Amino acid sequence: MISWPLPPIWNGPARAIIPAPRPPGKRMATLTYSNTCFFDFGAVKRLPKALKSLHVTRPILVTDKGLVAAGLAGQIAKILADGGIPPAAIYDDTPANPTEAAVHAAVDLVNESGSDGIVALGGGSPIDLGKATALMAKSTKRLIDHAGILRGKGHGSLPLLAVPTTAGTGSEVSNGFLIIVEDGRKLTFVCDAFTPDIAICDPELTLSLPAGLTAATGMDAITHCIEAVLSPAINPPAEAIGLDG
Repeated sequence: MISWPLPPIWNGPARAIIPAPRPPGKRMATLTYSNTCFFDFGAVKRLPKALKSLHVTRPILVTDKGLVAAGLAGQIAKILADGGIPPAAIYDDTPANPTEAAVHAAVDLVNESGSDGIVALGGGSPIDLGKATALMAKSTKRLIDHAGILRGKGHGSLPLLAVPTTAGTGSEVSNGFLIIVEDGRKLTFVCDAFTPDIAICDPELTLSLPAGLTAATGMDAITHCIEAVLSPAINPPAEAIGLDG
């Protein structure tokens, strides 16, 4: 039995917290930190330097109309401009659930503006759309050819920098995304090549979220913590982070 000390705020009886049983012969998961993550108040100020490290000079900003209306997209655009890398274009038509049509529209804007990299600003939807756009801007295949159900994989993509504005999706450090394809199916795309090159997590960007969205994405974060602890996969770092959460 493995147990951990409970947080100081716990006033109830002491009890052991036991991870899910492991299947016989199950090996420990491969641990990979696949991108660079800057996490700090004011971290968005690192945007220009981070893009320069990826050799991006004409980024496209992928976001949604809500963040444009809230002024966050304008704030990011100003930081980029002040750093000498103004956005070549802004795509703000991200649907609540990204679609293949939105991917094609964003790719068209990439080509029209001559963009050489992507800054995805928002929750899971804009970041997922940014991943798909980075992929398809370089792909000669159909989007569906890269889907998990067809054992599709990624390849060379445009550089992608993710700036999350919510606490719970984890899309900024994950290797997958969801897209509703033309026939109406919501498909999963998973490959290490889809992981953003850099994630900039600035807690200040979450402060202007509506209360309901803050609560919903907070529950999403808690759900990920529970999944990490209860999963039969062996991943001690993920379990420790999940327990701390």
